[in-house]
Amino acid sequence: MAAQVTSASHPETLHIFNTEYSADSAEFCPSPSHHNVLAIGTYQLATSDGVDPNDVTSDIPKKRLGRLLLFHCDENKLQETQRQDMAAILDMKWNPNSSDRPSELALVNADGKLQLFQLDNKVINELCSSLIGDDRLGLSLDWSNAKYQNSEPHIVTSDSKGMITTFKVTFDRSLTQVNQWKAHGFEAWIAAFNYWQPSIIYTGGDDCRLKGWDVRTSCEMPTFVSKSHSMGVCSIHSNIHKENIIATGSYDETILLWDTRKMRSPLSEINVGGGVWRLKWHPTNGEVLLAACMHNGFHILNCSLSDGCPQPIIASYEKHESLAYGVDWYRVAEISLQNQDSSVHHIEADSTSKETPKNEHVDEKSISEIDLKENMADKACWEGSNEMIASCSFYDNALHVWKVNLRPVYSN
Repeated sequence: MAAQVTSASHPETLHIFNTEYSADSAEFCPSPSHHNVLAIGTYQLATSDGVDPNDVTSDIPKKRLGRLLLFHCDENKLQETQRQDMAAILDMKWNPNSSDRPSELALVNADGKLQLFQLDNKVINELCSSLIGDDRLGLSLDWSNAKYQNSEPHIVTSDSKGMITTFKVTFDRSLTQVNQWKAHGFEAWIAAFNYWQPSIIYTGGDDCRLKGWDVRTSCEMPTFVSKSHSMGVCSIHSNIHKENIIATGSYDETILLWDTRKMRSPLSEINVGGGVWRLKWHPTNGEVLLAACMHNGFHILNCSLSDGCPQPIIASYEKHESLAYGVDWYRVAEISLQNQDSSVHHIEADSTSKETPKNEHVDEKSISEIDLKENMADKACWEGSNEMIASCSFYDNALHVWKVNLRPVYSN
């Protein structure tokens, strides 16, 4: 039996926190040992002499200040545990599959750097950094290993000069640049891996283009170019539970769902009434999507392609008073299941090879265990559990933590 979400309870606010600087990124740690750790990234324009940073007539250079905030977060408590001042943070993501080492957080900043941090006893320390390029802002990043474990994963970044850069995270935790190429005519707002085929990267830019790239080549030419979005493409997320499915979002206020084997036209289009800055598939259900919609709050969508889904928005959170930017799921459902059989899928890859799972350990017993784990995840997520979500908004400097109950029906 498969569970499909058809409705949801009204979201309930659990915590509100003033981040002081404008908040634009929210990321729960996926590690079982640190699943209550929440990271918030901020971005604040300032000038050295007190001139209004929003004064467009001023010729005085503006500083982009940032702060990384760490919290211990659960339904009953939101406690700040650390803050670090740094250059403005545009995007950040935890290593999604770091079972063989301490939790790691990567971020890109307004100084054009990619930084890698490690969480030790709930305190985060910088491991290394690498310059993406001079005179540019790092705008987004993604890890290659969300689907398959890899002790030396790759990170892709996008920047304000339209460039895409890939890095290898070495075993001793240094960052080695692998490739860099011009992908878009203006800002490259987003870059994301195909988690099932990490040699494939998707990018979106302010030139209204969605593009695909194969890093086994020189990336002089994209594998496809789509003009389906009418404005800048600023969000892309690959679905780790449904092969060949990705979601894209744009300033044009639409979310498009795609089959990666047929990128001439999208499978479906959903209008959400606000520019789509971030998209996050649910950690254990490949039909549920979380969207940060800038001028129109945060939405949870049923993206089932089997029944048409006439009302895809099943829950909305509209308590923020400014631009809806960062958002993430609390990963409680996958915590108890992670690492129970780490030998089932193991990846070894370099920048020129397609990452595919080794199958020598997958016998009849392990296949049965995989099915059991999937059924357990389905049950844990969809039988009465509340979903906790962190979201943040820009000009009102706000972090909200809220919960919603997704109501399932079961079908054969």
